[in-house]
Order: sequence, then structure tokens, then C-alpha cells
Amino acid sequence: MIKIAPGIVSCWQDFSLLIEQELFFLPENIYYLQGENGSGKSSFIKHSLLPVLETQRNLFYFLYFQQLFHLQGYAIKSHSAFYQPELKLKSEWDCIQYLLHNLSEIYAIESKPVYCIVDENRYLAEVYHYLKESSIPFCLIFCEHSSFSIAEEVNIINFQLLTPNQSRVYETTI
Repeated sequence: MIKIAPGIVSCWQDFSLLIEQELFFLPENIYYLQGENGSGKSSFIKHSLLPVLETQRNLFYFLYFQQLFHLQGYAIKSHSAFYQPELKLKSEWDCIQYLLHNLSEIYAIESKPVYCIVDENRYLAEVYHYLKESSIPFCLIFCEHSSFSIAEEVNIINFQLLTPNQSRVYETTI
């Protein structure tokens, strides 16, 4: 379980998040970070969620597909070129499949829960379906502005812009 403490999180100069209540991210649950552009969803991931995941990384695996994934793709392609040069990753989807395949391999060696964070990536549905079909227990945390829908219960973490300098963060369930 990942726990984010309530309080004010300073994300960058002149912008903070007011986290009203303790937020829990449980394995085998899905969380939708909902809010308008600029309300702090990506900032929450970078300044609250990822630091907690880093400190507890021995307890689980985590994948992070950042908003500007093409930049992350360069590092993934370099890793692949060094360890598996025969793959010749070309596209964003190739990079994502490479990470998902590596996750499956390492999970087979040592099973631990998986936290998957997807920040406005066009392959969100494919990532979700891959994880679902793999039978790996996972927690999906995502934000996106398209029409991704699933039949499972989704926990909603709301981001409401209070002022240009601060957003309110709170949880609801549908």
C-alpha cells in the first residue's frame, strides 16, 4: 500500500497542492487522477507519488509512463540497444511493450505487486489490457483526457484548481 499524507505540497514556484485527506493507493485497485489541464495531476505524480514509490521500491515493482513519453523512450531504446540489440525499438509502443515484457519476466522470478502510473499516454488502454491479461496483481494510477473506460470500480482522485497557485486534492469513488 502507498500512503500520501495530507498537507500542502509545494510543487514548483508559486504552485502547491492542498491534499485534504490521507490518500491510499492499494494493490489491485484503479485510480483516476481527474481534473482540468494545469490542476496539478502531473505535479502530484512527480512531487508526491513517485518519491513515496522510490522509498518503498523493494516492496513492489513500478512502471511510470510519463506525459512526454517520447523523452523517456530515448532511455528505453538505449537500454534495449545495450541489453537486447536485436529488438531495434522504433516506436513509443515498442518501448512500452519492452517495459511490459521485462516486467513479466522479472515478475516470474520474484512476484511482487505492481504499481503502474500512466500520465496521459495514448497507450493507456493497451497497458491496462496487457496487465489485466498477464494475471500480475497491479495498481493502475492514471490521468488522461480521452475516453478510456473500464468495467471495474475506479477510485477518483480529484484535482480542483482553487487559485492559479493552488489545487485541492481529494478522493471520491464511483
